[in-house]
Amino acid sequence: MKASNQKYLTYFTLVVTTALLVLVGVVIWHLLEHKRASAEIQLSNINATSLDFKKLIRPTFFNIEDFGGSIDKEDNSEALQAAIDAAIVVNKKLREDDKWDIYIGKVYIPSGIWKFQEGVKSDYGVEIFGDGISKTYMEYNGEGVFLDFSSEKEKFDLKLRDFFIKQNTSNSTAISLAQTNRNSHIDNIIVEGGGVGIALENCFTTRFSSFFIYNTKDFGVFAKNSTNTDFVDFKIENCTIGAKFTNSETNSAAGLKLISGVFQGCRNEGLILEDITNFASFSTFFEGNGRSTGRSQILATSDLNGEYDNDIVAFYSPFITGGFSSSSNSTAVLVENTKNFVFKEGFIRSNDKIKIGIQIGKNVDNAELVNNKFSGVQEDIIVEEKATNMVLDVELRHGRGYGRSFLGLGSESKKTNNRHYLESFQGLFGKNDGQRVGIGTYDGRPSLQGFGSGSSFNLFTNPKAGNHISAPNGYTQISGLKLGTTITSSNYKTDQKTHTVLVDSSEGDRKVDISTTEEQVQRYLTIKNTGASGHLVNVKSATTSIENKRTLQLKDGESVSLVHDGNQWRIVSLFSPL
Repeated sequence: MKASNQKYLTYFTLVVTTALLVLVGVVIWHLLEHKRASAEIQLSNINATSLDFKKLIRPTFFNIEDFGGSIDKEDNSEALQAAIDAAIVVNKKLREDDKWDIYIGKVYIPSGIWKFQEGVKSDYGVEIFGDGISKTYMEYNGEGVFLDFSSEKEKFDLKLRDFFIKQNTSNSTAISLAQTNRNSHIDNIIVEGGGVGIALENCFTTRFSSFFIYNTKDFGVFAKNSTNTDFVDFKIENCTIGAKFTNSETNSAAGLKLISGVFQGCRNEGLILEDITNFASFSTFFEGNGRSTGRSQILATSDLNGEYDNDIVAFYSPFITGGFSSSSNSTAVLVENTKNFVFKEGFIRSNDKIKIGIQIGKNVDNAELVNNKFSGVQEDIIVEEKATNMVLDVELRHGRGYGRSFLGLGSESKKTNNRHYLESFQGLFGKNDGQRVGIGTYDGRPSLQGFGSGSSFNLFTNPKAGNHISAPNGYTQISGLKLGTTITSSNYKTDQKTHTVLVDSSEGDRKVDISTTEEQVQRYLTIKNTGASGHLVNVKSATTSIENKRTLQLKDGESVSLVHDGNQWRIVSLFSPL
């Protein structure tokens, strides 16, 4: 019996041992298989098309190292592409779910210097992130686009953050986006070198923040039809053109905004706006752009094809300075072919570089320039066409510096700390021959600059609210201002200050000679003989006639009002006492 029990015990022990060995083998096999599956993620499972996989527990992220990537390799392009392919969610219903962030694939590139020879791409949404701009460093040695996220199938979401891209060829583009939409966000990246930093086309509600792009051969940012797109807390430096925003269809780039950005040291323009529907910039800083001669720091223009002209371009609290690198005699802002232009609370400082602050060029319907300050700029504001409807400050104030100007001229005396006032303004004024008119100072007094043939007239009273300067039919007129009155008992020759001449002839006949400078269309003179002794005042024009006579005689108490019609003086009124 004991032998039989011993036999059964031995058999039982063998069975249990065998079972335990099988169980241990299954566990070991399962662990090894899981490890292998983790290293070689099966796309057939991850990219399943059934909604049953909504409950699939996806990895937190897909590490490029799990797909063969290594900082020791010369080319990690295939590894990065494989990680992206594994991460994307192909099923459209999953991507449209409200919990999209749960299903979006995340690709992780750890710290280190990663080299790439070829670009990667995806037609679907994905997130790529690193350990930070000072840790994850990617060198792209290829041509064309490095990170290409462009889809012709549908709009999709994309997130890129926390890495540095160094482009080593001059015709490459670091990041290209097309059809990105909704939650897309590019944040905390640096791009150095290459041809273009970021290229956009047909992107909607995308947000770019905390990025730095420098040393690109062509553009820091080039964008076509970027609607409701925000650029926040960024810097673009030492590119040929900092950023260019243009259109691809009607109503393009509506709601495009720049917020707290910096454009610095670009060889041509810092910013170009072309065929934009609605653009606004807030607290953007421009320094030393326009290093190439003839280039402005900001250019708003259009191809004038009749369909895509700039609609609204607005700058709020911009700061523009010539810095050390702008070309001499440069223009800070040039605006043309734009329906509505707004420049408010701005400051433009020359640094001996900027000659023209704001130039309103051809085909600008409305320009609103309010509460701006200028320092050291020779010509603060130039308006090229009379048709432009201008809205300006009630009172223009200027910073310290030399010789300010308004609409092209201004302080003829070139004294420091001149103050200029304009309390009421109606439209552009002055002739169309390139001369411009402005309110400035002359020897410390308010002065009208560039009047008529370019001379300056002292205005002995500061223009008051309600007075205005206008140019009907191209001829400058002044209303509501008191001009000079001359009282004399001697012979007198008029000059450009003369408006009314009172001549006392009590001691003998007197002469009033009208100088050649007075022979201007609509020039107006009033002359009166205030004597009472029977002597005459002989009024004579130097080069023309007065009502077909060489000399007009005024008796005691008589006065005459004359206006020049371009050929001769005409008598408007002649007064004789009874």
